Amino acid sequence: MNLSKKDLNKYHFALQECVRSRNIWITYLYVKLRWNKLNSKVDICMQWSNPFMNLFLYIIYLPTKVFKLFNNIYTRYELKKMETEINVLKKELIYVDNLRWNKKDNLDLKVLK
Repeated sequence: MNLSKKDLNKYHFALQECVRSRNIWITYLYVKLRWNKLNSKVDICMQWSNPFMNLFLYIIYLPTKVFKLFNNIYTRYELKKMETEINVLKKELIYVDNLRWNKKDNLDLKVLK
């Protein structure tokens, strides 16, 4: 990478901002998965209050429940993808730090936490 020191600093700052925003998205996805789990617990509790009505509603809302299942699987995939992306970005930050400070070894590197 042949960039000037000023451009490397901008790139480093952009990488840090990207990692911060991904961490916010990870928090959002964890909350979303937790919320879905709580909603499923509520549905289980409600089905014992009126079993016949629950059976009728289950048949009607079966396509929606299948869609929610696929949506939940996709949310878990997105969470895993974000975690992997953060790991890759942190490795890139270490590489950029080496370029910025002209360090030849991996000791005393600044790692984003």
